[in-house]
Amino acid sequence: MSAQRSLVRRWTRLLAGIAAGTLMLTATGCSSGGGAAGSGGDLTAAEQQCVDNAKQYLDTRGLLPASLPTELTPLSEPPATGLTVTRIAAASVPTDVEVSRRLVESLPVVGWTGKAVTYDGSVEDANRKLLEGIGNSDIVIISGVPIAALQRPIEAAEDKGVLLMLDGTEPPRSVPGFGATPLGGDMWARMGEPAAYSVLQATGCRGKVAVFGVAAPAMRELAAGVEDVVRKECAECGYSYTELPFSDIGSPAATNAVISKLQADPSIEFAFFTIGDLARGIEPALKQAGIQVEMGGALPGPANLSSLKQGRNSFWVGVPQDMTAWVTLDTAVRALDSGEPTVGNHFPLPIFTPGNIESTDVVPAYPTDYRAQFQKLWKITS
Repeated sequence: MSAQRSLVRRWTRLLAGIAAGTLMLTATGCSSGGGAAGSGGDLTAAEQQCVDNAKQYLDTRGLLPASLPTELTPLSEPPATGLTVTRIAAASVPTDVEVSRRLVESLPVVGWTGKAVTYDGSVEDANRKLLEGIGNSDIVIISGVPIAALQRPIEAAEDKGVLLMLDGTEPPRSVPGFGATPLGGDMWARMGEPAAYSVLQATGCRGKVAVFGVAAPAMRELAAGVEDVVRKECAECGYSYTELPFSDIGSPAATNAVISKLQADPSIEFAFFTIGDLARGIEPALKQAGIQVEMGGALPGPANLSSLKQGRNSFWVGVPQDMTAWVTLDTAVRALDSGEPTVGNHFPLPIFTPGNIESTDVVPAYPTDYRAQFQKLWKITS
């Protein structure tokens, strides 16, 4: 966008904020500008270098992976069959619930069976569901809960010979017990790199980036990864991070917090959401408040991709539910194959844009033949 348009946007936002006051909004959807900020105006030397660096990074990396990460090497032998799996998802996070469903669907590929369970978002219910799962499963998986709050299930898993898989940056300890972290380690921090370069390209390295996340270790790591690149490549851009309670996902409270932040600072050019579910309700709220910002983020759902395809969002870094399920399964079979604590931090991340998104009903997984590629690594023949 031109410098003139940017100025108009900022005045519009400021005036709209004064007029609208505190909004209590419950709608769902989006409204954002399109194109790279600064594309119609002269860039400073620093801005031009930043834009060039973003383009070079994304051109070199590519947007849609054609193969699984090379760090994923073949197993020593095919996985043992007959195991049972329980995956526990937060009921308030549709993408998490969908991952559980798809994981259960994928288990027969390795001769396993399983069930999907939900918890209410509280630590107490998470512990309760984990202990139940450990009592009747060989492998139990949960995401979104701090490891420090799960000491009883960790001890129970080790005592009962169960593989417990928890996300986060803390290294797993033993097999059996807390033996694996699917989508763990430094994966989320590294995800911040392509996300940040995509933000810089979308804004033309101008204006502030406002990141909105939830109180989960992985989401904090992702936000920190975005911050590292933005501060390194664009000292003048500015960065802020707003953390919302996990239970606020999809609620009016989350919508109000985002709108209030954007109203308070008209220099914000990009609203980045560490999870697509957090953007629910934002688009119509932005429109009602007269706020224009670029939008995007990570972990999109179908609604986010629909907005993207219509050109209302800039990009989404995909963590497709199908791929998440298969990477989780891959982490499990690797932990059991090696008998050693295993970090599943290699994920083929697609970057979806209005120009390359095709399916919006589901989040497309890349490479498109990932199932065959995984089965080859697992030494399974169909």
